[in-house]
Amino acid sequence: MAGLALPTLAAMLAPHVLTALFFLVVFSLNTQAHSPIALLRKPDSFTGLFMLWQMAGIPLIVTISAMVAGLDLTVTAILIAITTAGSVFASPALVQVIGLNRQIAVRGMIISTCVMPASLLVFGEINGVLPLDLNFLEYGIHICKFIVVPIIISTLFWKWRARMTASTAHTLQRGMHWASTAALMVFCAGMMQEIHTHKVNHFDDLVFYAAIALTMAIMMYSLTVAVFYRYGPDRAMTAGILVANRNVALSFALLSSVFPPEVMTFVAVSQFPIFLTPFFIRLFNTFRPNAADGTVTE
Repeated sequence: MAGLALPTLAAMLAPHVLTALFFLVVFSLNTQAHSPIALLRKPDSFTGLFMLWQMAGIPLIVTISAMVAGLDLTVTAILIAITTAGSVFASPALVQVIGLNRQIAVRGMIISTCVMPASLLVFGEINGVLPLDLNFLEYGIHICKFIVVPIIISTLFWKWRARMTASTAHTLQRGMHWASTAALMVFCAGMMQEIHTHKVNHFDDLVFYAAIALTMAIMMYSLTVAVFYRYGPDRAMTAGILVANRNVALSFALLSSVFPPEVMTFVAVSQFPIFLTPFFIRLFNTFRPNAADGTVTE
C-alpha cells in the first residue's frame, strides 16, 4: 500500500523489482518448515496428479477457450502468464492457516516453480504469445537466475543448517523471514509504479485487470476442488489453494523482454488479490467447524 500511496517511493523502487524478486525467491525457499529438496524425495501420486492438472490441464483449457473466443494477444498473454505460473511461495503458509497438508503444499509449490518454464514456453508458443525466434539463451539465463540459482542456494543452506545448533538455526531462519518480507515489500511497492503510470489515461484497464485476476483465481480454485474432491475435501482444497494463487511475477521475470507491457501492469494489479487471500482464508477458518491445527498427515 505504501507504493500506491507514495508515487515517489514507487518510482524509486521500480528499477529494483526484479532484484527484490530474486531475493524473495531465495529467502522464501530457506524459510520453509522443511528442506524443499528433502520433500521432493518423497513423491506422492496425488501431488503428481494435481501438478499435471495445474501446469498442463488448466493452461490447455485456457488455450482452447482463447482460440474459440478469439481473444486478443494482450488478454491471452495475461491468461497464459497466470495459468503457467507456479504457486506463490506463501501457499504452504496459507494452507497451514486452514489446517490442511503443508507438506503437499510445499512439494507442489516447488514442483510447479520448477515446471513453469516449460509450461510457459509450450503454451506461450502455442498461443502466439511468444515469438518463434525466442532468444533461448536469454530465457535460460533468466531461468537460472530466478529458479536454478535460488534452489542451489537453498540446498546449500539446508545442508549448512543441519550443522547448526537449534537456537542458531531458529535465529537465522527468523532473520531470513524478515529479509523475505523486506524483499516482498520492495517488490510490491516498486510494482505500484506501473499502476501510477497506467491510471492516468487507462484507469478502466486497471479495473479490467483486477477483474481478470479475481475471476481466474475463483474459477481455478472452484474447478480444482470439484475435479479433486473425490480425494477428500482437505486434499481438494489444498490443491485448489495452490492452483488459484499463482506467482505471476515470476512468469514476467522469465520473459520480461517478450511479454507485452500490459502484462507488467497486470502483475502489479494482481498483487492485491494475492495479499487479500490470507484475510479471506482466516475469515473462512474462523467459521469452519473443527478446523485442523495444521498437522494433517498425508
